[in-house]
Amino acid sequence: MKRLFSKYHRHYTFDLDTPKNLIVGYISQQKGKKRNFLDKLTSVPIDFSEVNFTDTDTIEINVRPSTLKPFGGNGKIRIELISGLNRAGTRLQAEIIPYYKSNIYGTYFIIFFFALLALLGLLISTNGLAILIPLFSSLFFLTIIPLLILKSRSQLKENLEDLVIELERKSSL
Repeated sequence: MKRLFSKYHRHYTFDLDTPKNLIVGYISQQKGKKRNFLDKLTSVPIDFSEVNFTDTDTIEINVRPSTLKPFGGNGKIRIELISGLNRAGTRLQAEIIPYYKSNIYGTYFIIFFFALLALLGLLISTNGLAILIPLFSSLFFLTIIPLLILKSRSQLKENLEDLVIELERKSSL
């Protein structure tokens, strides 16, 4: 199932004119800032408290829907920072993963639940409709899941593009 979900990953590359140390410094500064309620309403789509440095050159952003953005993206954005040859520029290689493991487990649960419902329908009635209803409802839910992942991927791409624009604009100051 994980291989099935991996086809939704997307890779992007951005080139910035800003050195890597200024980008890391700006992200660290934003991560350390205290934010009040008004800042959360008016800030960039990326909440810098969700940004983690997994390595010296790798940033991981866990994006989850929140109370203020209930229909926001759901997933991870991994960004690898690569210094340019002249150390004046930085290349950002980003990977968007528009789901969490809980999405995979939820898919397993839906398949198991409707298979159990179809089996129960077989035990209770020999009518063909008792099997068709759980099968069609499972197909309905299993077609919604990829659509939700595609929506989440497009929202994460918008978040990534906004972050890159923010890094270009603010880290050069």
